[in-house]
Amino acid sequence: MIYQVDLPKRWDKDLAYLFGLLVGDGSLPKTKSRRPNGKYQTRYDIQFISNSLEFCESTYIPLFKRLFGLTPRKEIRIKKNIYYIFRIESKMIYSFLKERGYIVGRKAKIAKVPDMPKKYHSDFLAGLLDTDGGKKGNGFGLSTASDKLAKFCIEYFKNNKIPFNSCPWHYNNHTYHQIYVRKKDMQKILKTIPIKNKNKINFIKSYTPR
Repeated sequence: MIYQVDLPKRWDKDLAYLFGLLVGDGSLPKTKSRRPNGKYQTRYDIQFISNSLEFCESTYIPLFKRLFGLTPRKEIRIKKNIYYIFRIESKMIYSFLKERGYIVGRKAKIAKVPDMPKKYHSDFLAGLLDTDGGKKGNGFGLSTASDKLAKFCIEYFKNNKIPFNSCPWHYNNHTYHQIYVRKKDMQKILKTIPIKNKNKINFIKSYTPR
């Protein structure tokens, strides 16, 4: 089905946050399917994966619909645990996201921050933490295989005077990164980064500095 979409004209908080979510737990896979005539056609899927149905229904779906006027469909997968895939096929949105800087295909090691106004960096980071963020070391942060995402997070914490730890490690000729904020400083995250995932917020709030 070909959808007609009103694409966002410029960067704003919602678009930056959506990019953070998709960089964290989304994908634009390179796939093809076989037609009845035997020929193959390129697919243009936009996918978002989460183990929290509540977060998807309260945050991701309304956000996607607000930006593009379309509602991704839900699929349920069971692989040890239940998780949800929200997907929609649209060449227009797929091309739009790609042109704005989203990495198509396997992105883990080469994911990057799109070229957006710096005033929206906190919204992008909110989306990233709402997906990939969690308990790291003795605090809250994220692990990433991307040097560019690691550098972005480190610079953001430095610029906003949020104390953090950076723990790179090497495996199979690649450097991975863990960047996290210690328990005593975790609530400083909420003052500058507008995260929306209730589970992440509750975890951060669970530790009250003395």
